[in-house]
Amino acid sequence: MKRIIHSIFFGAVFLITMNLPGEDSGNCFLEDFELKTAEFPQSVNAGKPLEPASVVVTINTDTVGQISKYVFGNAIAAWAGAHNHPSFVKDVGLLSPTLIRMPGGSWSNGYFWNGIPDDVPDEIYDGTTYDATTGKATKGLFYGQSGTSGSITTPDQYYALRQNAGVSEGLITVNYAYARYGTSEDPVAQAAHLAADWVRYDNGRTKFWEIGNENGGPWEYGWMIDTTLNKDGQPVIISGELYGKHFKVFVDSMKTAAREIGATIYIGGQVVIYGPDSWNFVDKTWNEGFFKEVGDSADFYVVHSYFGSNYQAKYLLNVAVSEPKNQYDFLKQDFRKFNAPPKPIALTEYNMGLGASDDQATSYINGMQAVILMCEMIKNNYGLGARWLLLSWVTQMFYSGPEAAYAYHPRPEFYYLYYLPKFYGDHAISTTSTSKDILCYASKYSSGETGVILVNKGTVDQVVDVNMAGAGDHYYVYSFVGGTDDSEFSQYVYINGYGPDLTHWGPYAELPDIPANAYPIDGEIKLSSPARSIQMVMIEGGENVTTSIDDAAPEVTGSYQLYQNTPNPFNPSTLIGYQLPENVLVILKVFDITGREIKTLIHAHQNAGYHSVELNASDLPSGVYFYQLQAGLTCETRKLLLLK
Repeated sequence: MKRIIHSIFFGAVFLITMNLPGEDSGNCFLEDFELKTAEFPQSVNAGKPLEPASVVVTINTDTVGQISKYVFGNAIAAWAGAHNHPSFVKDVGLLSPTLIRMPGGSWSNGYFWNGIPDDVPDEIYDGTTYDATTGKATKGLFYGQSGTSGSITTPDQYYALRQNAGVSEGLITVNYAYARYGTSEDPVAQAAHLAADWVRYDNGRTKFWEIGNENGGPWEYGWMIDTTLNKDGQPVIISGELYGKHFKVFVDSMKTAAREIGATIYIGGQVVIYGPDSWNFVDKTWNEGFFKEVGDSADFYVVHSYFGSNYQAKYLLNVAVSEPKNQYDFLKQDFRKFNAPPKPIALTEYNMGLGASDDQATSYINGMQAVILMCEMIKNNYGLGARWLLLSWVTQMFYSGPEAAYAYHPRPEFYYLYYLPKFYGDHAISTTSTSKDILCYASKYSSGETGVILVNKGTVDQVVDVNMAGAGDHYYVYSFVGGTDDSEFSQYVYINGYGPDLTHWGPYAELPDIPANAYPIDGEIKLSSPARSIQMVMIEGGENVTTSIDDAAPEVTGSYQLYQNTPNPFNPSTLIGYQLPENVLVILKVFDITGREIKTLIHAHQNAGYHSVELNASDLPSGVYFYQLQAGLTCETRKLLLLK
């Protein structure tokens, strides 16, 4: 009877928490998921630090989830030109993004891929001048952009960049706002047909598409229209509900076109984060209206975010840790609140906050922030990331200024992101750290190796001891540090001691020949982590154990088992162990004494065997809590006691 009561008590919770984005089948970003084999870098032997470890990180045995390769994407802006300079194309090839987005930014809503049509107005409202009291805004000239012009990126130049740089996949943002400001009898159908024609012309070269760019923002074409010119009775100001209605028209036209050419495409619709708290009144009800109308027609949901408004290095690194999860959690709440079908999340435009200075946006701190953001996206099961922006005149990843010596040379973030995908396997695994300044992200390769990303976001040098089971004989390390120029925001990056030359901001000449530092494990994995640095580590697979975490693991039997946490009582951390007799979807949650869900520790498919996960309750008050394992047809619950 007790077990039945538990199942009923928690049943409602499980009904609304299963099948979240990125955590199950039906994720378009995982349909071509591939197992990865680690590629060991060339290396030189090095000696471990002699100092005792100041921080311990633990690599757990549980799986957070499959890693979407499309997290490692980038974007171009059509206004930056042809994107065909040989050195730029070569370096994009070195970076190896998994996709490239175009035309990018607000230009997307004024970009006509095959030439500007006749049914567009001469002037258009600038929503940023909107006066809520009078309901009026000023107009400005409408500058439509023709995709047939050589002065901006044409579709053919975009396809050529991808082909020549070896980037097989893309993300195209079609002009949604034309459905609002177009002056034809049916502007929505006209805009949808234009998008469908691009799908036909694309001819299967691009799998991912999104309808418009930041459509609810007053800075976008189409946020506010002149109703005296509009012929299908649209309102002055856009809403999420209106966008949802139009979205379905675009999807119908574009997918019909895709079927005609025998292609499969996936289309994303825009949602917003923190809508009720937005200064923009349109955002406050955007998600509710969009979800009401769109039904199941979106393949994924699109968000944009810029990380940081307080431009101190500490803040910029901390916000990269907290915000991806906060934003993802907000969207999951809206899915439930508005009864929306859960879909994977695509962060199709992001970078450091737009108020950053040129020095801050092009510093090694931006490179560190980029690494944290990508790792957090993986940790939180984002499906796609398109980092803004590959090429600009001053502040983006590749500089294209007039000085010949610096033209098209990559900024510090390039060096971090060149290496990062090489140290990520196919499945993310959870980690713990004894220091809030040392972040640890880990993944497994199907070939048995473990990739580890350590981030020291603090201002003190540390020696880190990595505890894990299943290590081999050696581990290999690349360590990234900034220079000593420009206070907190050095413009330079050094990798294993290799530094920039006179015309580069990093060790460009040595890529890809910088050797990793190789260390024998001999019972411990220990490495130096200087202040404000990143270490990318590859650990050979094997049978070595560098941790005692599994020493007391129960003998594996042929049944499901949920073990009592240890220690219990605890403060603030405890270990929860469980046993699986088969490969299965595992959900492990923590609830308070009222049955309210507190934490989700595991929501992933796991292999048969013994698993353990750490619960850190430093953010919880003392009291009685319950943890529950749901796997297969089993649902078991145990009690734990937190004493502070």
